[in-house]
Amino acid sequence: MASLAMKTAEVTNMSSVDANAFRNGMRRLAGAVCVLTLRKGELRAGLTATAVVSVSAEPARLMVCINRNVFAHRLLEVGASLCVNVLAQGNLQVAHSFAGMLEGVDGEKRFEHGRWVDGASEDAPYLADAMVAFQCQVVELIDASSHSMVLCEVRQVQLPVDAEQDPLLYFGGRFATLDNRI
Repeated sequence: MASLAMKTAEVTNMSSVDANAFRNGMRRLAGAVCVLTLRKGELRAGLTATAVVSVSAEPARLMVCINRNVFAHRLLEVGASLCVNVLAQGNLQVAHSFAGMLEGVDGEKRFEHGRWVDGASEDAPYLADAMVAFQCQVVELIDASSHSMVLCEVRQVQLPVDAEQDPLLYFGGRFATLDNRI
């Protein structure tokens, strides 16, 4: 059986879509709110993100997208520790903190919001009351315009005792919760 080789087309900004129209369209795509945390030695960083997808179950891999202009991006390298903390609706203050929405709260001060656990020295911090935390190791970085697509291998899945939490979502340019269930 012949194998398929994936190729990336060389494209020179052919998009005719207005950036604001694209952003407004993407606001209609509801997403789980996550805080991505990284550790490099004693240095910790994090950011709020919605660009997280499952890639495969065997091996357990996921992908996140991180803007190259944020401080946390400086800690990214193949082999780095990264934790994807999926937030519950009770974690709104944490989401605001890591999104830079709290005045005077940046850098290490972000970790003052929420119950953060520093596990093994090679692991990124995880949020104790997150819906789930995926401890990962970065296996590949892919340049994608203003962002890096970060392929991660999941090393550990941390589930909380309280599994009945509702998720924190991002929809319509703001944080949201589940109002109705079908």
